[in-house]
Amino acid sequence: MPEKSTILIVDDSYDDRDMYKRFIRRGIGSGAVILEAGNGEEALRLQAEKKPTCILLDYSLPGRNGLVVLQDILKADPHAAVIMLTGQGNEAVAVEVMKAGAKDYLIKDTVTADSLQRCIYSAIDRARLESLVEQKRQSLEIFTRAMAHDLKEPVRAIRSFAGIVAESPDLPEQERDMMNFIIKAGENMEKLIQSVSHYTQLDAYEHRDMKMVSVAEVVVRAEASLGQQIQSSNAIVETGEVASVYGDQTLLVQVLQNLIQNAIRYCDKPEPHIRVWTEATETHNLIHVRDNGPGIAPEFHARIFEPFKRLVGRDVEGSGLGLAFCKRIAEIHGGTIQCTSALGQGTTFTIALPNPDPAVLDGAPAPRRPVASLPATGSDPDILRLANVLLVEDNPVDVTLTKIKLMKREQVHFNLHVASNGREAITLLEKLLAEHEVPPMDLVLLDINMPIMDGFQVLEVLGSNERLRPIPVCMLSTSSDERDILRAKERGAQGYMIKPATISQLQQAVRNIATLKLVTRENGIHLCA
Repeated sequence: MPEKSTILIVDDSYDDRDMYKRFIRRGIGSGAVILEAGNGEEALRLQAEKKPTCILLDYSLPGRNGLVVLQDILKADPHAAVIMLTGQGNEAVAVEVMKAGAKDYLIKDTVTADSLQRCIYSAIDRARLESLVEQKRQSLEIFTRAMAHDLKEPVRAIRSFAGIVAESPDLPEQERDMMNFIIKAGENMEKLIQSVSHYTQLDAYEHRDMKMVSVAEVVVRAEASLGQQIQSSNAIVETGEVASVYGDQTLLVQVLQNLIQNAIRYCDKPEPHIRVWTEATETHNLIHVRDNGPGIAPEFHARIFEPFKRLVGRDVEGSGLGLAFCKRIAEIHGGTIQCTSALGQGTTFTIALPNPDPAVLDGAPAPRRPVASLPATGSDPDILRLANVLLVEDNPVDVTLTKIKLMKREQVHFNLHVASNGREAITLLEKLLAEHEVPPMDLVLLDINMPIMDGFQVLEVLGSNERLRPIPVCMLSTSSDERDILRAKERGAQGYMIKPATISQLQQAVRNIATLKLVTRENGIHLCA
């Protein structure tokens, strides 16, 4: 414990506070600074002003329940060393207190100087370790996100420019084959970087939205993501009797997507057949995913969930992280995943998710509403003009790729304007808005990772300005992270494209924007407003 610790005693009983002070002096010594509060409001004020090392909090306070005060304390400092003091030795109360975030609890009638000293030391150590782990986790998240972005940029540039060269009609066949090898290697490298980045960020999943989720809807979303793979392999995905489970829909879609994709990828039958159904037990909801593949020998049933453990050669596509993803997501939910299989008999994966406490189902926050799209004007729809598009991009390579690949090769015509960072984009839009009464751009293509002001900050600024808010925004990023896609949508983005921009992605984005239209002309496709 630090030499000059500050201990805050929160109790409405003067006699109890005096007893704790004597115990602290006897057990810890005179070096500790002791603060006193008789109610929750005073405790929160002292916490904000004095930053106590440890807080002794009475469970029964006048006016505000100790658990409510505990929640407010942890809002201000999630790692606060709080010890709850209860007047009853009720096991249910102890569980409630610990689940609420207290580091420990003591029953008042049994408190001694020695037990209080041990409890204070332990709570402070736990809080310090939790804070240290959180700092390391945040540092790892920052590093992995930066690593993924910085590594993917050159790989994507190599792949994109190699693709442009490979399309040249004058390129000899042997050189074209070499270029295609480069492109394929770049694609594999980019997928691996993305997989590693996603895996290391799972613990930092900020947008976790735990609620009752329809497994039928989860399967539909997973199938939609794998539509092309399912179609090309003639796979059949069958949904049996399914119910709802308690979890994060985005993460559960990722689990089902990985399991269905693996079932298709490793199937040795002409038609992969995958069946998904649920089963309820007294304590858990089970999601079963069964395939008709070659099966897995029993000695590998545990190993397959380890990162980069593969049972096939490099000729079969995959990063070796898919099942490790599934295991980590199950653990994040407080559940497990198991494999039941035998060679030649297919495989069944079972995800066991704990049943929710009924209390946590109340008070779910309402979803944020995205910024509304610009309403259609009453003008004649046949009177169209070439759209003004602002590309907000700090990487000159990506600006060049957009011009070459989208505008020149795919012959998509629009008036392109470029801003090299978010602040420059906002300044330009405000300047144009001052000169014109109408919104100055018909579409903003917005990168996420930029210096000075990133894409999410730009979205927030646009959303807070009534005159700029109607401008449609489509993200154009290297990130395919589901969290980034969700975050962009929550902040009002009406489309999301993965670099480099393609006509198919643009078509998908324009479907959601009432003020834009793609029109086929003799010289190519015109993006019109």
